Amino acid sequence: MNSETETIRTAVLEAWRDTLEAEPASDDENFFEAGGNSILAVALQRRLVKALGRAVPLRQIHENPTVAGLLGISAAGVPSGQEQTAGEPPALTLYCLPYAGASARMYADWNSRMPSSVTVQPLELPGRGARWSEPALTGMTALLEDLAGAMDEARHTPYALFGHSFGGVLAFELTRHLTDRGFPAPRRLLVSACLAPHEATPVETNHDLSDEEFTERLRKLRGTPEELLENEELMELYLPTIRADYTILDHYRAPRITPLKCPVSVFHGADDQDVPQASVGEWAQYSSGSFAAEEIAGDHFFLRDSEDELLAKLALHLGDEPTEDE
Repeated sequence: MNSETETIRTAVLEAWRDTLEAEPASDDENFFEAGGNSILAVALQRRLVKALGRAVPLRQIHENPTVAGLLGISAAGVPSGQEQTAGEPPALTLYCLPYAGASARMYADWNSRMPSSVTVQPLELPGRGARWSEPALTGMTALLEDLAGAMDEARHTPYALFGHSFGGVLAFELTRHLTDRGFPAPRRLLVSACLAPHEATPVETNHDLSDEEFTERLRKLRGTPEELLENEELMELYLPTIRADYTILDHYRAPRITPLKCPVSVFHGADDQDVPQASVGEWAQYSSGSFAAEEIAGDHFFLRDSEDELLAKLALHLGDEPTEDE
């Protein structure tokens, strides 16, 4: 074993040990049989990338989950023809859309928690976060035009779209909007806690409730911090923004079911009463490629309560399946 290989092996062993808090029984021991899981695989990948200073694809860790296998991956680095050098764009940009009334700042720390091959780009809607001074938009078309204006890089850089709840509806419509305007299709559409488009319009409207009724509705949904709901001054500022989102959702009418030019992944909470498991499969009609559904521990806001599990599963779904145009 030459000195370079020995150095790589030492790094692999240290990353394995720090992740599983145990030594591998042999170079052929399977990481997942030794106690690893999808979340720990992401942690292992981060440690390998940091130690080796090169990309280590998460998919290959799952395909070669032994010290011997990792040694081969680490020695080779990124598969032939996919090398990245300083100054090159990331392998994939993941654009993220928040749920109704929320700021895209909720995704601020995802960059440090996703594989190194993925750059997370939160898409902030008018009326919140850094765009607080801008009026919130109440029309779907206007909002899609606004969001597309922040995505010019997607014309020539591989990307995917993710949205939670209302953000899932936006991600779906944004996929259609972008491709209609000549953008390449995303590598994958990923939605969480979101009914399929033809089921997404609420049975009863919410945007036209009185302030008191609307506030109580938000309390029941659990997406708004209680300290905000109890602060009348803050709610006076906040209500127009979240009403704008619900105005869009209440008036939403899904297009005729036509498959998108990309695969679709759906994440749903095991205890989500708003998106029952029986409805999750309805999304399959919108995928022209593969369709996958993943259950996450928690209710409608598992994005907040089971974030580590969601991020690990998101990483696995951001693979290398081509769209129809590729």
